[in-house]
Amino acid sequence: MKNRIVKLDIARTFAILCVILCHCSEMTYFNDMVVLKNLKITSRIFMMGTFTIGRFGVSIFLYLSGVLLLRKVIEKEEDIFKFYKKNLLPLIAVNEVWLIIYKIYEVFVLKQVFNFVDFIKELLLFKNSSMTNMWYMPMIIGIYIGVPFLAKIVKTFSFKSILPIMTATFIFCYIEPLLNVIARISNNGQTFGSEMSIPYMGAIYGLYLLVGYYIYDNQAKLKKIRNWHLILAAILSYGVILCFEVYSLSDKSHYIYKVWYDFPFLLICTACIFILFLRIDDAVINDKWRKIFTYMSRISMGIYFVHVIVIMTKIKYMGQIFASLSLETAFLTIITIVLSAVIVGVLSRNKYVARYIFLIKH
Repeated sequence: MKNRIVKLDIARTFAILCVILCHCSEMTYFNDMVVLKNLKITSRIFMMGTFTIGRFGVSIFLYLSGVLLLRKVIEKEEDIFKFYKKNLLPLIAVNEVWLIIYKIYEVFVLKQVFNFVDFIKELLLFKNSSMTNMWYMPMIIGIYIGVPFLAKIVKTFSFKSILPIMTATFIFCYIEPLLNVIARISNNGQTFGSEMSIPYMGAIYGLYLLVGYYIYDNQAKLKKIRNWHLILAAILSYGVILCFEVYSLSDKSHYIYKVWYDFPFLLICTACIFILFLRIDDAVINDKWRKIFTYMSRISMGIYFVHVIVIMTKIKYMGQIFASLSLETAFLTIITIVLSAVIVGVLSRNKYVARYIFLIKH
């Protein structure tokens, strides 16, 4: 525990809480029982506001992956295979385990029809699971395949030489989707596409890794940017995202937009937040909070897998408790955080469960 960087544990704790908020907000509002355009403006703002904050979670996780994975020493072929054995293979194995667990849950609890062909496709990563959180796994597995090479590249070449790649990725993977969102909302018949192919380095998700790595590696230079500048930039970027989303619910809009990770202002907003996390002084965190953040950070992957089952079980057996959807979202978020942490904490006392189901390293 003494060797842990507490500010990174705090960031990871924040990230998993955001992920839970995202899915609680999404499952409360975005369902067949709620007519979004009938909601009052305050409800629309709360819905999109909480959902957008929820999107911060994966962004922060990817920044942390950039910090922790791209700093690994990769000098020879043996290092690449060692990384795959230690990091990639356990990730794939845990993904398969949870696909099986989720399928059992869907069939026996949610009473869904079992489709053997679709299940095999999911296991082979040819098809995403219907569970809302599992889109992340094929993405991060793909990222991990390229991490050893990217780690070698960023330590071999200067930021200046990598910048053209990052710039091209930003233009074609972020600006182009932004223009298409604007086109769909306004229904002007114009869509934007490009023949430029940028699959290398993880495309939109790989850019998050690179940004996280370079932010961490250049903390001294970034001190020139004052905290209030970062806070202002984060608030303004968040405001822009919210304006797009809320406006997309209006009668003038032809397309309902839920922010995705290729939205440039989400990248800007979360990058500012990540820099602020890195400015936390570990020394000012007392031992009690240090233990809490370290614990939550260690079990965060387990919570990521478990929380969706908690949410769906509550919805199936308890339905909507509060008349107010905002209160329902808040209540669902709190009980999901508590129950998920308790479930993972209890089950992970078994070292095999901890390692092979929750990916917790002792």
